[in-house]
Amino acid sequence: MQLESLLLTVATAVSVKAHTITTDNVNCRSGPETTFSVVRTYALGASVTITCQTSGQDIFGNALWDKTSDGCYVSDYYVQGDETDTTIPPCPGPSDGISLYNGPINRTEILTRGQYWISRHVPYSMEAVYPDPQGRNYRTDCSGFVSMALHANAPGYNTVSLPAISEAIAWEDLRPGDFVGTLGEGTAGANGHVVLFVSWVDESHTQHNALECRDTASGCIATIRPVGWKKGSVDAKPYRYIRVTD
Repeated sequence: MQLESLLLTVATAVSVKAHTITTDNVNCRSGPETTFSVVRTYALGASVTITCQTSGQDIFGNALWDKTSDGCYVSDYYVQGDETDTTIPPCPGPSDGISLYNGPINRTEILTRGQYWISRHVPYSMEAVYPDPQGRNYRTDCSGFVSMALHANAPGYNTVSLPAISEAIAWEDLRPGDFVGTLGEGTAGANGHVVLFVSWVDESHTQHNALECRDTASGCIATIRPVGWKKGSVDAKPYRYIRVTD
């Protein structure tokens, strides 16, 4: 039996307490934040069975989301019951396409998380922070952006420390969700830069599409970078997150 099916079986067996929707027109979504699509809507007083729980977007001070037997997620803020109920298991992260903080993550989700900031035109800053889809704040510079996309430590690694959670790879091995940067010793402050690799522009593999946050009026944007791009005199190199699932 697969892990998710096993957890669902266990959850159904232990979730004997009634859970009631406390507000009218509560949306149950395909993931644990309000940007996910609505699967169904519950009326006030509706009875739901909670199969598992996960962290997600903070809703009025409650960052817990309940997955119901309908297969969708509803903010625990709208569900009557004890949010610390230990009889309800945590939702499996990567198998749902929704990673756990500092856990394994697939390439599609890395790019989806990156696009979350790009679509909001988040301004660049080495001091400011901005929430990820689950409401966790990350620093809004280049390395904070990549850390956010990877669902890694918040408020974010910097260009010096990013190599600690990555491995150097060859240019020809780059895949969507990897990253390219001038990283490591000597890149503190504004001396380094890093971008998220999306795809090659064409079969020549001389330029790549990227997502990045940079110190310009544009802030976080989609861009094109040549293979030989530099920060100062340092050539950018490709890296792969150690927790990415292929």
